[in-house]
Amino acid sequence: MDEMEFRILDTLSRDPGRQMSISALTREIERLHGTAYYANTYNALRQLETAGTIDLTKAGNSSQVSLNLRDPRTIDALSEMELRKRRALLSAREELRRLFDSLLDSPSIPPASLIDAERNAKLDRAELLIPLPKWISSAGANDLFESLRETADRLNIRIDALALDEEGFRALLAAPDKNALKEMLSRQTALLAPDLFWGKIRNAWAHGIRIHFDREETNPAKISEPDLAYNLARFGYTELGSSSKEGEDFGIEYIVTAILLKGDARRIQGIPVILAKNPANYALLLFLSKKYGVEGELLGLLRPLTRYEESRGLREAIARLEASRVKEVKVNEARIRETMRNYNAHARPQD
Repeated sequence: MDEMEFRILDTLSRDPGRQMSISALTREIERLHGTAYYANTYNALRQLETAGTIDLTKAGNSSQVSLNLRDPRTIDALSEMELRKRRALLSAREELRRLFDSLLDSPSIPPASLIDAERNAKLDRAELLIPLPKWISSAGANDLFESLRETADRLNIRIDALALDEEGFRALLAAPDKNALKEMLSRQTALLAPDLFWGKIRNAWAHGIRIHFDREETNPAKISEPDLAYNLARFGYTELGSSSKEGEDFGIEYIVTAILLKGDARRIQGIPVILAKNPANYALLLFLSKKYGVEGELLGLLRPLTRYEESRGLREAIARLEASRVKEVKVNEARIRETMRNYNAHARPQD
């Protein structure tokens, strides 16, 4: 793989389902890598097309470029591209080399990707995306997080990890609203087992999921008031006197995190309402609460929620927060019960 082919694959991999013109691809390569020329891009694309890695589709007077996820050889090419990115990253940052070596030595760490690796490394932080293999049980996931805590303590860095099972990974990838997974995927570097990572993306595509990664990262603290009101109403919590005009769809995990960050007591009491009425990915919710420093507030709200929901994800979330020795922020459970009644969220019978 020559330099131009590497740059093309690196650029296309940041949103594998996107089609773009050769001119647009050249501009994007220049933005990411500093230089790019149309003729070089065109010639390299012809080589990649011959290898079965990309599709070139005529559209009027121009051609549209996209990754060829139909061909399994594309996974090999993307894996080679990821290994090259990893080599460059680890040679440039010794702290990431130490993290990589520690993860390799741990028997409980499955395939993993680093998110925004260089930016986070400057903050003595590592953000990991871990698609969990089917063979890892709940107990195995707990061992994984314990291993990551030990690694973080030993290397004196902060590690925030999002570990998703197959069902959760595909559901978030397929979701039409904005969520952290699709944003993280556009900024990942496969640290361990890149072939398994890209195989998972290809399998999702083969099952009819539209593959789309989002370039822009959402800061939940900056979700606008109109978007918050709109999404709260979308999730079944309509506020008296508030306007819920059309807004941008955000995943429930982002909305819960945004409410906790903004600290509005009335809306915080509504969090159990929307979690009782709508499915949430608790692994993602835990990741966001840790990343933005609201774990204690979340734990205080999840405990009373167990009277209304008994999902495995909820139980495991509480257990993981307890295992992490999170300091719980107490809530007014009587007020929450009243709010739940007002929004027709019924408590389940207690044993």
